[in-house]
Amino acid sequence: MVLAIVLGAVMASNAANSSYFVNDANVDQVFAAATEVAISNISLDAVSANATTTMPSFNAGNDPVIAFLLCWFLGGFGIHRHYLGTKGSMWAIYFFTCGGIFGIVYTVDWIVLLVDGIINKNIDKYTNNEKFFMWS
Repeated sequence: MVLAIVLGAVMASNAANSSYFVNDANVDQVFAAATEVAISNISLDAVSANATTTMPSFNAGNDPVIAFLLCWFLGGFGIHRHYLGTKGSMWAIYFFTCGGIFGIVYTVDWIVLLVDGIINKNIDKYTNNEKFFMWS
């Protein structure tokens, strides 16, 4: 702990060195070349068209082993549900309910992924499933 404090003090003293400077002429030149943008000038059609072309699409995962392992290690955060294609904030629901109603939901998810995924090799009914209880 003491070493970290001493190291932080040494780094802070080096940061206060006078080798850093701001060239006001360059800053003024950057501001002069900048384009002013107002909210009223933004077209929602252009924004949505640009967003659909630049955002990558996410395909639901279909490997039962990966879904099972994600549930095993990160099940309390609902990461396996995102891998399976659940949209929205399912991670927040899992997180704020302490791993899906105190771990019960992700434990049942784990069992379902073990039986249907690893053993039966069929997780089609769990991909793109928007329900909180994916097995229902």
